[in-house]
Amino acid sequence: MHLNNLYEANGKSSAETFLTISLITDDKIFKQLQREWSELNNKADKGNIFTSWEWLYTWWEVYKADGKRQLYIICCYDPSEKLVGIAPLQIAYNPKKYFPCSRQVIMLGTGETDGSAVFGEYMDLIIAPGNEQAVIKTVSDFLFTNKELWDGLKFHQLLNNSHISDLFSEYQADIIKTTQRHGFRTLIELPDSYKAYLMSLKKKMRNNITRTFSRLQREKKFSIESVDNSKHIDKAISLLADLNRARRGYLEKPSSFEQPNFENYHHKLAKRLLNQSNPQQGISLKILRFEQEPVAVLYSFIDGDTIHAYQSGFEKENGQRYSLLTMMLTQEISSSIENNRLKYFNFMYSDDESTYKRRYAGNTESMYNISFEKKNIKSHLFLFIHGPVKQLLKRLIRALSRKQG
Repeated sequence: MHLNNLYEANGKSSAETFLTISLITDDKIFKQLQREWSELNNKADKGNIFTSWEWLYTWWEVYKADGKRQLYIICCYDPSEKLVGIAPLQIAYNPKKYFPCSRQVIMLGTGETDGSAVFGEYMDLIIAPGNEQAVIKTVSDFLFTNKELWDGLKFHQLLNNSHISDLFSEYQADIIKTTQRHGFRTLIELPDSYKAYLMSLKKKMRNNITRTFSRLQREKKFSIESVDNSKHIDKAISLLADLNRARRGYLEKPSSFEQPNFENYHHKLAKRLLNQSNPQQGISLKILRFEQEPVAVLYSFIDGDTIHAYQSGFEKENGQRYSLLTMMLTQEISSSIENNRLKYFNFMYSDDESTYKRRYAGNTESMYNISFEKKNIKSHLFLFIHGPVKQLLKRLIRALSRKQG
């Protein structure tokens, strides 16, 4: 289905409110949007690599058969037929256990059901500057008018003041909005020099870094290789997957790379980002070698003035003695400082504010989950079950545990 409908906010035809909507549900049309999408994403205030065409189209290629889902991309065009807004959405048809939201509108690039987690963070509506109010209203009107197609909208890991948070502002009598804090990101504002960065750390952390690096220089012949050739990227991603599984196994935690879709996604994405010509986006994939043998990998994304540290892996045997993860991170921070274009180093999501990432002198920022449900019997029942009933069960479980203890 491909719809091309006109929408007229408040019944007025003006440059501020009159937008044409194109609903994209077809893979081929999605693919054809690459140039327009990239141009808009580059200039949009909330645009980032996680809302890029490369990130989302690659995700759809890999995960469209993961569960039952349908593309639901809302594109907004101004009177001159220029693309000014994109809501990169999908409808996920979930089992009945998700009642009353069995049909969920969610962000494209999220909602994997195979156990992997791609983690497209800070995703939002993509809007050309100056068109925020018109696009948000138009998307809200369209979704509300077609509310028979969905039970709820659920969005995860949003930043404060997202465009998503302003959806349905005129439908408060009909739509229930729920906002919950959910995790944190840790962001370093890069100083002028690596020395200045080290001095910003606590003394114990700074001493550990310098002492471990000196040990590494004394005891090992090492090199750090930067993979920037698409011919070598498959081997590098496979190496990352192997070392990540080793690292997570060492920590007794599951690795997303245990899922074939996740590894396949990054094989495709990394090659696509290396081959594209957008100077605002790219990857940084570094391999640490001892005597030519790979012992650690750090996989990051370049995103305008920010570098996102995304995934890592290291060998267990040398991991602790040489603090391989710390070495890779601090060397990447040093390299980022030398790149005049980069201003921020982002550690991305953590569920706990007191994460180890804070030791790297980063500042935490709260992230949010936002959901919208229609006001009806199902939604009231859901809120009752997940509100008073859930809290009562928690109290009963705690009381039972104390009694047994």
